[in-house]
Amino acid sequence: MTSNTSLDRRTFVAGAAVGLGTLAAAGSALAAEKGSVSAGADMASDAFETTVAWDAEYDVVVIGLGGAGCATAITAADAGAKVLVLEKAEEGYSGGNSNICMQWICYTEDPDGVRSYFEALRGGYNTPSDEILDVYIDEMQKNKAWFESLGAPNVQTFDYVEYPQLPGSAAFTPFTVDGSNGMKPPTVFGGNGACYNLLKKNVVDRADMIDVWYEAPATHLVQDPATKIIHGVVATVDGKEVLVRAKNGVVLTCGGYENNPQMQQDYNQHLFWPPTGTCYWNEGDGIKMALEVNADLWHMANIVTNNGCFRNEETGNATFGFGVFVKCRGINIANDGTRVYDGKAYHGKMPYNDVFLNAALPETYWYVYDQTIQDTGPIQPTWSADSSEEIAKGWVIKADTLDELAVKMGLDDDATQTMKQTIDTYNGFVASGVDPVFGRKAEAMFPIETGPFYACKQTCCCGNTQGGPRRNERGEVLDVEGEPIPHLYEAGELGDIWSNLYQASCNLGGGMIFGRISGANAAEVKQDVTQDNLVTDGFEPTPVEETYECGENQRIGRGMGKGEAPMVVRVTLDGTKVTQVEILKHYETEGLAAIDRALSDLPTAIAAAGGTDGVDMVAGATRTSAGIIAAVADALSQAN
Repeated sequence: MTSNTSLDRRTFVAGAAVGLGTLAAAGSALAAEKGSVSAGADMASDAFETTVAWDAEYDVVVIGLGGAGCATAITAADAGAKVLVLEKAEEGYSGGNSNICMQWICYTEDPDGVRSYFEALRGGYNTPSDEILDVYIDEMQKNKAWFESLGAPNVQTFDYVEYPQLPGSAAFTPFTVDGSNGMKPPTVFGGNGACYNLLKKNVVDRADMIDVWYEAPATHLVQDPATKIIHGVVATVDGKEVLVRAKNGVVLTCGGYENNPQMQQDYNQHLFWPPTGTCYWNEGDGIKMALEVNADLWHMANIVTNNGCFRNEETGNATFGFGVFVKCRGINIANDGTRVYDGKAYHGKMPYNDVFLNAALPETYWYVYDQTIQDTGPIQPTWSADSSEEIAKGWVIKADTLDELAVKMGLDDDATQTMKQTIDTYNGFVASGVDPVFGRKAEAMFPIETGPFYACKQTCCCGNTQGGPRRNERGEVLDVEGEPIPHLYEAGELGDIWSNLYQASCNLGGGMIFGRISGANAAEVKQDVTQDNLVTDGFEPTPVEETYECGENQRIGRGMGKGEAPMVVRVTLDGTKVTQVEILKHYETEGLAAIDRALSDLPTAIAAAGGTDGVDMVAGATRTSAGIIAAVADALSQAN
């Protein structure tokens, strides 16, 4: 490096793109010239942050617009910070797990009891620390009031604990924000989106303090090699590298590594368990960025799953439901014909003797059932009642005999005989009312004996991963020496506190806890960097302009589908009567029977009725239906 102490944008981005090593090499020469950076308001004129050609500048930069990212941004903004949220996905797909989960928030009014429960969940592991449990439980008691302050319409607690046999479990009482039944089966992938929608609305309502850039993945952190302070983020926006300065803090809230097959193989001994729903953007970005700045990692092997899931190979979408939210009436058969565990998976943990360990399940297996079971209704909430639509798509295999079914499943002769013996043995369990293999209750067992017979290929959804950068009770990311990396924080699923057993609602609810902790700490004005503005011409992403053709008797309407995702319709009118509804834009998940029916049948029904009055939502697709109806209503309001 030359004696010129400035670091032009091309040189800096080239260094950052390679990672910490190259950046440190470039920065160390600079640090040697300037010496250690002085703290306080009178910063050295050649302080590291002054040598970077920043494109944009904020008080706090939050990476990821899931539930934790929303909570972080809201908290920081309410503390007076100007906040930027960098979201990897396009707007309609933001939210990650927070958008598609059951919308449960952890809560307690008995801190002593719930501490006993959390300590039992921790078991013999030494994390989370007592200090982390202290702040976690303290903040968990505030979750209910915090959501009410955000405008939650009807916060209601309900009874659900993952491990009721553990001490203190009765003290745990999760809640939903809208009074919905916490144990109601999901309409599509999870709850009704009420929690995430409320959080996202609060972010939008703070538009004067919070900017959100969609399709703007963060790729690297900007770190001073001398002081280790994280000064900002390198992001890809509009196809180019953009350097964003964070005066007081960067918060990683970008989720886990559900959609990273290599990380699953490295950490979990799975080829690939697909992410639940549409969490395609959870690829471990936060882990990679943190590793570049020497962050330590913890409990990378702790993974949450649901056994019994279907994956649409065309879309990559995975739906949970088999054996979880739908009564498992058939049995699971492995490719060798043996029976696969079909009991409760405890969010990825299965009982082995007297302990719970990560689920050991095949990469793929089969849900096998007969006509009698099929006649009881759809085998998954969003599917057709008789599986006819799924049979036509090839998702469900149908055969007159078990031998024919085995051929269609691709089983060899030995596996075929084993499957038939497995089913005979299981039918004997049904007759006796006792399942000595997996302990299934008598009322949940149905014989498999009446043709035709059916099989649906199954996998395991990767619901979420708990591992990532190690954090402390202040939400600070720690380095390999156990020291906080200055100005770097974390919240949400990424590096969450759970090392052993996991209780449902503690990822989304915990995202609120550390979102508030990290948001407040990141917003705190730091004295070890200059607070002067270092950007003259601030960067703004290119606005997305949407234009739609619209005739004289037509109107464009907009509504919100799942996760507050935008939906656009064109309504054709004869006077005030609707004659046609066309869906021009949506982010709903096609390929599921209920969603497909909503997208195709609901516009037809509205046109037939001449409007939305009296038109029913499509069962299993209420969020999609509500978005269509809202968009049509918006169009009609413009016609009046």
